[in-house]
Amino acid sequence: MPEITPDTTNYENILYEVDSEHICWVTLNRPEKANAMSEQLILELRAALLRADQDEDVNVIVVRGAGRGFSGGYDLDGDAQDDRSSIYPYRLKYIRQFEEFITPWLLSKPVIASVHKYAIGKAFEFSLFCDYTIATSDTKMGYSEVRYGLSAHCLFMPWLVNMKTAKDLLLTGREVPAHEAKVLGLISEVVEPADLHEATKRKATLMARIPREMQRMHKMYLNRLYELQGLRTATDYYLELVAVLGQQPVPEYVELTKMTVEKGLRAALDHAQARYKGLD
Repeated sequence: MPEITPDTTNYENILYEVDSEHICWVTLNRPEKANAMSEQLILELRAALLRADQDEDVNVIVVRGAGRGFSGGYDLDGDAQDDRSSIYPYRLKYIRQFEEFITPWLLSKPVIASVHKYAIGKAFEFSLFCDYTIATSDTKMGYSEVRYGLSAHCLFMPWLVNMKTAKDLLLTGREVPAHEAKVLGLISEVVEPADLHEATKRKATLMARIPREMQRMHKMYLNRLYELQGLRTATDYYLELVAVLGQQPVPEYVELTKMTVEKGLRAALDHAQARYKGLD
């Protein structure tokens, strides 16, 4: 686990609470922005996760979203303001964000993603790095951002599915409904929307009652197993490719960011989505 002092200050973008069953509930709390993952939210989320991992009163961590969905993914409003004048600082930014983003993978305690309605782009990838994902039956997830010229962030997905599925999801950018995501191995469990909290609490309570050192040993072993197969080598290589593409974005993404600034995100997305109408 990273050597860092947990942040115990107040959060602006998340809620943090620990219940009597030793479950830490971390809630993404930007409902007015569909819990979009801004840089500040990701920093606060990382701080909260590290805090919970070092808290002796916490045995398992749950990440969930406030409002109408888990998270709409990356904060495109903030991305439109990025300085792309040089590849070197941009590359370092991506490396830093990657390490912040994969925090669930680095923790010693189990992390559950409790997902409802949607988990798109960065939010989808975040859920993949969690140890267990429970999603409601009306949830959709995937890499729809590639349709706008925005790359995936970490590309952990190919380690969870077969090659044909990985190419289908990444080369089409289609959104996957929850029941299909379960079959593909992208999520662990599907429940009805009204049952999400109780199902999450039941699973978290079960994990919380397993001896903590057993959980730590097995999570460490399973993660190391994938890393020995080349997981980190592959994600590091993708990170270098993303840094180049981010500093020299494709024309479609340039158009999207320009329209976002001029007309707002909703108008920009509607314009970008029009070219795919009727093809899914």
